[in-house]
Amino acid sequence: MPAEGLTRRAGSAVVLAVLAAVSLPAPARADFGGEPTGSTPNPWSIESHVTLTMNQNGGEGSKHLVSSAGSWDPPECWYEPAYTPEGFDSAFQTLLQSLSGTTGGADAQKQYDELKADHDFHKGEQGAWWGMVKTEAAWDLPVTTTCTQSPGLRWVPAGNPPAGLLTVTPQMLSKIAYGATKLPSPEVALSPTADRQTVNLPTYVSFSRPLQPVSVTAALDYMGFSIAASTRAVPVSLEVDAGTDDASPRTCTYPFTASGGGYVVDSSSSSCNVTYMRSSRGSTYPLTGRVKWKVSWTASKNPNATPANPLPDGVTDTAPQNVVVKEIQTVVTH
Repeated sequence: MPAEGLTRRAGSAVVLAVLAAVSLPAPARADFGGEPTGSTPNPWSIESHVTLTMNQNGGEGSKHLVSSAGSWDPPECWYEPAYTPEGFDSAFQTLLQSLSGTTGGADAQKQYDELKADHDFHKGEQGAWWGMVKTEAAWDLPVTTTCTQSPGLRWVPAGNPPAGLLTVTPQMLSKIAYGATKLPSPEVALSPTADRQTVNLPTYVSFSRPLQPVSVTAALDYMGFSIAASTRAVPVSLEVDAGTDDASPRTCTYPFTASGGGYVVDSSSSSCNVTYMRSSRGSTYPLTGRVKWKVSWTASKNPNATPANPLPDGVTDTAPQNVVVKEIQTVVTH
């Protein structure tokens, strides 16, 4: 993080509580790059400046990553840079104009005057006003943590934020990127095809084209504060389920191998291939596949950077296929 090792000046942090007499909206949800909502700028209601960048390898029909080992749960809220001293002064003045003639206007004016008298919003000093972002459900993983931070704004001198202030970190960003990752759900190519399966003959599986790695970068680059985290998901194995116990074996697992910048599976030379032992008797068997993805993250905007830190594996199900299995009728003559 920038300015690492600098110390915070004692006593210079000020917590601004939301005015009880003024009906102000709660701290904003982190929409990651979205513009602030509402017609009246509100210095306490800030939008996160975290942005998400995704590559296009998920493709059409991709779905959000599902963790194979519990959730990778971001915190519900954090602090991040919000205003320069001049920007906070300007936003507060806009708020005062909107409250003119209301019951809360006098209280807001009093607090403004206090801030003006106390270092004039810290103009001319090195640092920024940091605000709390209440993230709510801005990603697709369930949020199980609770927000323990006080809403409002806090002056943070240049250097490390004060102790007790939950500030955005690369690891938090990695959790956001993880929750935003979408993985493809391709159909497995069968040989023979799904409508031409035969009893006692092996079923070979492959993909019509290689699966590509999928990456997502979450970054905060605002007011001189710059951090990022990138996740990268790589397919490592495919498990196929025949959809019936009348198959031997019912399941097979195949590793992906690198090919042309992507990853492929071809079971034609494998010792394990699903073999149906009984016909589907006018019905079908639901053959399914599940791809396991190895996921890692780096504290940078480059998903291929090293070292890579492990994240919980992800899984995606391939498109299911209704398999018709027939028996070959053999006529024996003497």
